[in-house]
Parts: sequence; structure tokens; C-alpha cells
Amino acid sequence: MYQSAAAVAFLDRFPVVRGHTLVIPRTHAATLLDLPDDEVGPLFLAVKAVTQRLFGALRPAGLNVGWNHGAAAGQRVFHLHVHVLPRFAEGGRGVQSLGAGGERGDLAQLAAAIRAA
Repeated sequence: MYQSAAAVAFLDRFPVVRGHTLVIPRTHAATLLDLPDDEVGPLFLAVKAVTQRLFGALRPAGLNVGWNHGAAAGQRVFHLHVHVLPRFAEGGRGVQSLGAGGERGDLAQLAAAIRAA
């Protein structure tokens, strides 16, 4: 479906929607944090190219793009892969529907902790 020096893309064998595509870096990396910095940009250029092709071929109303990072997030194959999911109807709940409703807490304190990490 798509190939570049940095990535390959193909239809998911177990799609959750018509056109469900996986974009995979050629370099092995279990998660995004394991992918060398100089390969992150080329991977997302491949994601962009696949997204353009899916819009052109299928004319979806929208798309979800994302990946499962770690077992707790549902990652079952420990080679980074980006899911591109065409959506054919309005009213999707987006990635926010995947969360368990975390506490808002003190946003300034949380932001400070993230900046310090």
C-alpha cells in the first residue's frame, strides 16, 4: 500500500473499520520513546502520506490516528505501529473516550511535574 525508506504501511488484518491501516517504521522500536529521534519525522511523513491516500480513496468524514504505547494502553505487538482509522460518520468520541476519567487535580502542579521530568 505504501513504502518509503523509513516506513511501510498496509491494511490491518483485523480491521476495526474499512481502510484501517498500520504505518510501521522499518527500524525496530517497541515504542515511540525507543525510536531514534532522526526517524520520528520520517515516520510521521509516512503517516501523513497514508492519511492523504485514505482521504483520496475512501473519502471518510474524518480519521483517528494513534498508537498504543505499552501493555497498559493495549499494545500487544511490541514493534511501534501507528493506526490510521477512517471514520465514515459524524459524532465520533475521539481518543478522549479511551481514558478512564482521570482526576483534573491541580493543573499547575501537574504541569510543573511534567516540565521537571
